[in-house]
Amino acid sequence: MVKFNVLFPFLLLSFLGKIKGDICEGAQVDAVGFTTEDATLVTKIAYIADFTLTCSNGAKDVSLYAETNAGLVGVAKSVDGVSWTEDTATAPTGEQPIRLFDEHGYAALKKAQRSGEDSSAVKPIATVKLYHPGAYRGPWVQSETIAIIAIIILYYYAYSQKSIIMA
Repeated sequence: MVKFNVLFPFLLLSFLGKIKGDICEGAQVDAVGFTTEDATLVTKIAYIADFTLTCSNGAKDVSLYAETNAGLVGVAKSVDGVSWTEDTATAPTGEQPIRLFDEHGYAALKKAQRSGEDSSAVKPIATVKLYHPGAYRGPWVQSETIAIIAIIILYYYAYSQKSIIMA
């Protein structure tokens, strides 16, 4: 029983050490971004940034977090990527910065936010720029409205011509 009590903390610490992500130094990012460009039928604009992170110190298992206009989000691990949505009416256009943080940067960012400090003072390991050109919201007059008006005008013309012929 004594052996388990002595051995358990060491096993737990070694296990937690394996789970914890590495620290990335000298990060290089190669990114591709996608956004919704047709907002005729949708109510939200999707922003998606897929990227590859390369660390100069060779760190592989880096837990990443991203700060976007929508707030803090976790980064998907299978293919590094960040995605979020915003309403079509309030979705910003132009270049959207995505600041990437490792666990230490994320902790510093959360601490700055809790204490009311400026979060832009926290240095990210990398920044990805995602360009959104804006979304097409459709024509001012819908095609269904134009079709109904054309049918009404055509019906009026046909009915008036029928009245002239019958008279």
